[in-house]
Amino acid sequence: MKNRKKEDNKMYIALLLFEIATTTYMGRCSAFDQTMKIIEKNRDFNQPLIWNGDLNDDCTAKWSGLMLRAEWMDEDYWWWCVYDMLDNENQIDSSNEYDERIIGGKNAREKAEEIARNYLKDELVAELKKSGENADIDKLIVDLKLIGISPMHSILTLVKDFGLEHQEAKNKVFDSPIWKGLREQSEMLTQAFMDVAAEEADEVEYYEDGHVSSVTIDLTKDDVKKEKPTFWKRIKSKFK
Repeated sequence: MKNRKKEDNKMYIALLLFEIATTTYMGRCSAFDQTMKIIEKNRDFNQPLIWNGDLNDDCTAKWSGLMLRAEWMDEDYWWWCVYDMLDNENQIDSSNEYDERIIGGKNAREKAEEIARNYLKDELVAELKKSGENADIDKLIVDLKLIGISPMHSILTLVKDFGLEHQEAKNKVFDSPIWKGLREQSEMLTQAFMDVAAEEADEVEYYEDGHVSSVTIDLTKDDVKKEKPTFWKRIKSKFK
């Protein structure tokens, strides 16, 4: 009877050790898998987007772990597709999902690039949201610039996805080193618009330094000066 108890105890201990070893092994495997997943999603946003192949027939571009493809089908109709090569070559999107026909290779490539940029933007936002209060907004702004997201859409992303006030989001983007000089360019362009608009405005207000601060234009009035250059042409002339 004692021998039987000893055997049972040995069996119990053996099973316990086996369970501990298995749990430890599985834990290590899980950690390894997570590490591999992180490595697989390590994208290089500094990599330029370059199309290779025949731009008039079938071409591809490898960019930030994605593969973009555009192919001529018939007449002027082009097919495009985007794959995530770091996610088992998963197809992100393609022209098959839309009713509209893309005419011309340039338009097909631009559509694929747009889909790729938005996919990377959404991925960056989703990953950063996991950080909670420790979210590195400054790094996000840099990454968004590298993948070709405009300042306006970067600001809207901060407002929509991270709850920043518009002015705070604007300052974040404008003050980022990656957008150096953007604030000055924006102010210069705004002032140029205001100066031209002031020439036809019904009411004009000025800052103390003499620059136009606001304009009021009565759109209900008839435009009697038909020969006068259009507003947009005059704006354009300011930058020649």
